[in-house]
Amino acid sequence: MTWVSLPKYSEAYSNGVTDFIQNAFDNFATGSELRCPCKDCSNRFWFSEEDVYDHLVSNGLCPSFVNWVYEVSTPKFKKVDQEMDCDSGMVLGEDFDKMIRDESRVRNGMNDTAKRFYKLVEEGKQPLYPGCEQFTLLGFVVKLFLLKCTHGFTEGAFSGILKLIKEAFPDVNLPSSFKVAKNMIRELGLDYQKIHACPNDCMLYWGENLNLTKCKFCGVSIWKLPKNRTDAPVSPDLEEKKSKVPAKVLRYFPLKPRLQRLFMCKDYSKLMTWHALERTKDGKLRHPADAEGWKSMDANHPNFTADPRNIRLGLAADGINPYRSMNISHSTWTIILVNYNLPPWLIMKPENLILSTLVPGPVYPGNDLDVYMQPLIADLKELWEVGLQTYDAYADETFMLRSSLLWTISDFPGYAILSGWSTKGKLGCPNCHYCTSSLYLKHSRKVCYMNHRKFLPPDHKHRFDTRRFNGKVETDVCPPPLSGKDIEELLHGYENYFGKRDAKKRKRGADCLFKKKPIFFQLPYWRDNLIRHNLDVMHIEKNICDKIIGTLLNMGGKTKDHISARKDLQEMGIRKVLHPIKIGDSNRYEIRAATFDMMKKEKESFLHYS
Repeated sequence: MTWVSLPKYSEAYSNGVTDFIQNAFDNFATGSELRCPCKDCSNRFWFSEEDVYDHLVSNGLCPSFVNWVYEVSTPKFKKVDQEMDCDSGMVLGEDFDKMIRDESRVRNGMNDTAKRFYKLVEEGKQPLYPGCEQFTLLGFVVKLFLLKCTHGFTEGAFSGILKLIKEAFPDVNLPSSFKVAKNMIRELGLDYQKIHACPNDCMLYWGENLNLTKCKFCGVSIWKLPKNRTDAPVSPDLEEKKSKVPAKVLRYFPLKPRLQRLFMCKDYSKLMTWHALERTKDGKLRHPADAEGWKSMDANHPNFTADPRNIRLGLAADGINPYRSMNISHSTWTIILVNYNLPPWLIMKPENLILSTLVPGPVYPGNDLDVYMQPLIADLKELWEVGLQTYDAYADETFMLRSSLLWTISDFPGYAILSGWSTKGKLGCPNCHYCTSSLYLKHSRKVCYMNHRKFLPPDHKHRFDTRRFNGKVETDVCPPPLSGKDIEELLHGYENYFGKRDAKKRKRGADCLFKKKPIFFQLPYWRDNLIRHNLDVMHIEKNICDKIIGTLLNMGGKTKDHISARKDLQEMGIRKVLHPIKIGDSNRYEIRAATFDMMKKEKESFLHYS
């Protein structure tokens, strides 16, 4: 296929795009639309034939889909379903067909889970009807599920569509209802668990609490109560007649079957060892495996490192508003796992991110997030201590898969929720911890963190610069960060109190500034991790850039150089040239422009009102 490398304005390129679109729409289109493989869309969005042609001619082809386009453009092309499994991040199209092709090659050495999986695949690849070459049973069901999720079909509508198709085409090999179709997908490991939770975030009805009907901490029922009902006792006969709806439901996507499924595709299984066998090792930071945190894990746990197929994960958590209208105050927390075994160009692809937990809203859980992470931590602990028997399609063998959690990723408020250390107040710096240098600004009404020069080398010239800073020579040294072992010793015997039931109990242990003992310390290796929590780049870049640009351009509402800041400088007795000058007996102040202010030269001062 030579047209991809040709100039986009050439006639040969245009003809190649036309041939590709004609073949692709014959085999891949859903209705009159196709996923566009241009650079901007990257096979994520659906467009009509004309729009796809315009995108490919104007934007060009995304490099990731050159091989796929080549297969589509080949005259001997055979149908491949290219749908995404939104639940797990696995491709159920090209990669899934590779699993099916590999299935006929591998039989010996498979464990029972793999044999059962391939048996289900064998049943799912049956033609939709006798002689059908376009769809398999599983491929068609996945397409229907995608349409259901995309267009918001109800379960009744989904079952009605299946019933109508079977009535119109009696020979079609389709499930009879939504429930049967869902069971078919569930058998392939694409299911999730519904776990009831206390509406006050005290506990999960899970594990030893599975059979309880009331919270053992606050006494609130597991079920929703009618609006006109109080907590007064109700007779058992009447209670049985009431329709029972759970008050709060956690949705957990089991981790172990998802990790097993990564190794059932030959190509994915090969990529899972890329970090050890194919990575360029020249001392440059190109992959998390080049970082000190990864190397520290390898040095502390050589048995885990011995098999490169063992998976290193990162945990990202943040709150989202699932509603389009931002006027609705709602916070649903998602916990997503990042697979770091893959090459760097695949790690952050949406299809390779593993959705682990959905914590329901509308109120964000805060420090009680640990309650909802119990199933995930239990799986991670078992994957470390026991392992999971997994079939490797690339090596054609069964091995014990283990997994570890390297670190978490969040914004700064999320850092406090995951680590247990409050990121607000006088000791709000997790790195400086008890040695944080802070000052409350009276006029700005906020806490400012000072003495940043202590992080500089002892002989740095800025340490001795008194005019540009606080008028003093900086003699403090950089405080050592708290290691995992230090935190574990500080929190020894600390008792967590979760839920919104008793605020006084949560203040126990006032001598310790941690709000809780993080659940991550249940993992045997967490105390040895060099880096346990990370801040995401997006918030840091955006917030810092906004404040710097707003201050340099003196943008109203965004600048940090305002009248309150100038009064705080006067209160501190530093940078006298920037102090505000009061005009007469009024409340008006005149302030001189700072040297960093990019204002017009003829304007040397502004008048502000206090």
